[in-house]
Amino acid sequence: MIRILDLHGSPADIGRQHGEQVAALRPLVLASIGRRQAEFQDGGVDTTPYVDEISALWRWYTPETLEMLRGIAAALELDWDGYLSYVISPYIAVRLSWPRQPTDWDDGCTTWAASTPIAVGPLVMAKNRDHHPEQRPLQCLARVAPARGQRYLCVTTAGAPGVASSGINEVGLAVADTYVASTDVGPGIGRYSLMATLLERCSTVDEAIRQMRSQPHFGNGTVIVGDAQGDKAVLEIAHTAQAVVRSDDGCIVSTNHFTAATTRRFSLCGDPRGSKADTVARRARVERQLHEARGSVDIAWAQALMAEHGETANAICRHVDADPDEITISTAVFEPRARMLHFADGRPCEVRFSSLAVA
Repeated sequence: MIRILDLHGSPADIGRQHGEQVAALRPLVLASIGRRQAEFQDGGVDTTPYVDEISALWRWYTPETLEMLRGIAAALELDWDGYLSYVISPYIAVRLSWPRQPTDWDDGCTTWAASTPIAVGPLVMAKNRDHHPEQRPLQCLARVAPARGQRYLCVTTAGAPGVASSGINEVGLAVADTYVASTDVGPGIGRYSLMATLLERCSTVDEAIRQMRSQPHFGNGTVIVGDAQGDKAVLEIAHTAQAVVRSDDGCIVSTNHFTAATTRRFSLCGDPRGSKADTVARRARVERQLHEARGSVDIAWAQALMAEHGETANAICRHVDADPDEITISTAVFEPRARMLHFADGRPCEVRFSSLAVA
């Protein structure tokens, strides 16, 4: 049964409670941190400059994230510098590896949102979380009641700050992210910080867009947002350029490459001949099936779609035969108007969905 964290108060309080409530998972958190540190050490990498760079920027743009991390580190008795280098390890890895192919230290994932006339109701939004198998036992849900801001329910990871995958708040704004192998990466905030801020402060897609544009970003992903009124958009977030992708035909899809004119040149995953061709194939498949199901997309349809397999390149529910380092570890289907999350803790082809309200 999935672990559900109950977090409330200041960012420091939320971080401390997070650490206390995942204390039983401390050995797994330490093992994950240790693997990252070993990879850096084997490569002769000094992470100190990156930790100092990001710490300085976060003190200005997202002090809440640092406070939360301090609380987690204290509760789990983690070395601060080693822990922070672990949290930002995908950013460090990409900074080190470009212009070579970036390392696959982050998740893949498939996200989409559908409104009328594609969907039966105002909006259905879904995400398959594809990640390294080591992250599966660290996955948890969190009910968060910030001292300042809106309450929300999110899918996250033990030992991780903010919203590590997706979530929905008490007014019906839903968010979910995907990783993009981007050539335009620099100092900024992570998607986990951005999504927490969006859920705490925003009620509509337009408000989320304005918030996204007010902060600097690492630049290696997308965030899909949908609200209770049925509005939806994909925020394509490179470091020096961001784009808002909307749709007039009732659905929008995001996988692991940028598509907008201002951002797609930064995406290494956009070449259908490349090693990450599956991102193009998955996007095309989901778009096609959404249009074919016009007028009948509801929660049950979404759950069935996210459990589908097919060819390795376009499989939506991903097993080790597709990529042993990126398997589907959960599915989240959001119903913004009802403020509901329908969640499968594991591959959706194998486990039952549970329905949870935000409050």
